[in-house]
Amino acid sequence: MISKNLSMDELLMALDMSSDGFYIYDSNLKLLYGNAAAMRMNQLDSTALGKNWHDLKNTGNLYGSAAPDALRLKKKLTSEFITSTGEHLHCIATPILDKKGEVKYIISNVKNITDLNMLRQELVGYQCNVLNRTFIFNSPQMKHIVKLIETIAKTDISVLIYGETGVGKSDVAKLLHKLSLFSESPFISVNCGAIAPTLCDAEFFGYEKGAFTDARQSKKGIFESADHSTLFLDEIGDLPLFMQVKLLRVLQEKKIKRLGSEKEISVDFRIVAATNKNILAMVKSGEFREDLYYRLNGMSIEIPPLRERPEDIKVLLSYFIQQFNIKHNSMKTFSKELTDALAAYDFPGNIRELAYLVERLIILSPDDIVKDTVMPPISQATFKRVF
Repeated sequence: MISKNLSMDELLMALDMSSDGFYIYDSNLKLLYGNAAAMRMNQLDSTALGKNWHDLKNTGNLYGSAAPDALRLKKKLTSEFITSTGEHLHCIATPILDKKGEVKYIISNVKNITDLNMLRQELVGYQCNVLNRTFIFNSPQMKHIVKLIETIAKTDISVLIYGETGVGKSDVAKLLHKLSLFSESPFISVNCGAIAPTLCDAEFFGYEKGAFTDARQSKKGIFESADHSTLFLDEIGDLPLFMQVKLLRVLQEKKIKRLGSEKEISVDFRIVAATNKNILAMVKSGEFREDLYYRLNGMSIEIPPLRERPEDIKVLLSYFIQQFNIKHNSMKTFSKELTDALAAYDFPGNIRELAYLVERLIILSPDDIVKDTVMPPISQATFKRVF
C-alpha cells in the first residue's frame, strides 16, 4: 500500500536509500528498474536499463539464475552467489502475475550477506561441535560431558542430570537417546512439575475405557508409551512422594497395570531424570525418597552454567543468529561491540536466556548489523558493566 501523500519521486528516493537491492524486470527479462544499492552491488549504471537479463549476465555483471527461473516456473525462487569483487549476495526473485496467470514482472530483491557468511565461517573457526544440530558446545567441560555420554549411551544405566534452569539438561537427555540402542524409538519427555498430583496415576499408568467418568476410551500411559525407549523425567524433584513410590516399583518390577484393568503389562525403558534442585538435601528433609534417588543415580551428570563455560557463548550465539535469521526471514549479523558484550555477560538464565535475547534483538533491530542500541531497557541495565 502507498499513501497518497507519497509521490513516485519520494518512493524512488526511499528505495535508493535502502541497503537492499531491488530490480524490476518485464516478462521478457528486460531490466526496467534498479535502485542504487542493486546497481552498486552488480557494478551497473544507467546504461543497463532496457537490457535483457541474459545479456547482462554474459557481460559478467549478473549472477545466479533466480530471475529467469522464477519467470519460467512462475514461483518465488532464491539463490546465493559471490560476485567478482568477493561479495556474497542473496537474491529472492518473485514473479508478479496478471489476471490470466501470466508473468508480468519479476521483482528481484538482493541482499549483501558477506558479513553473515563470515559469521558462518567463524562458527567453523571456533571448532564448534554440532551433534545432530541440536547440541552445540566448544568448552572443555562440555567436551568431557559428551565423552561420558558416548561411553554410557548404549548401556541401560539410569542417568540423573543436574544443572540450573536453561543449561540444556533436556538436550543432554536427547543426545543420550540419539546415541542409545533405542534411538529409532520416540523420545518420551515428561515435565514432572506440569502434571497435577490428582492426574499422576492416569497420566503415568494409562487407563481403560470406563475406568473413571471421563475415560471414554482406553489410553496408554507414559510408562507404556516409553517401552523400549528413553523416558526423560524433567524436574524429577517435583514428583509427589506417592508417585515416587510407584515409579520405584515400576523400575524394579518392570510391570504396570492401567487404571481399571487387572492385566499386567511388561515395560522396559531407559530412565533419564533431571533436576535443578539439590536432591540430596531433599532426601535428608524427607521430600525425596532415598531408595528412588539411588535407583535414578546410576550415573550423574552435572552441566555447568553458561557463565562457567564462556567458550560456548560465541558458538551458541552464532548458531542462534543463523536459526532466528531463518525463522524471521532476515540476514542480520551482530556488531563486534555487541558480540563482545554478550560474550562477557554471565547469563543467569543460561542458554535459554541467550536464545530469547538473540531472537528479540533480531526482531527489534531495523538494521542488518544489530548494535547494542537496540538492547531492551532491562537488558541494558543488566549489561551496564560491559557496555
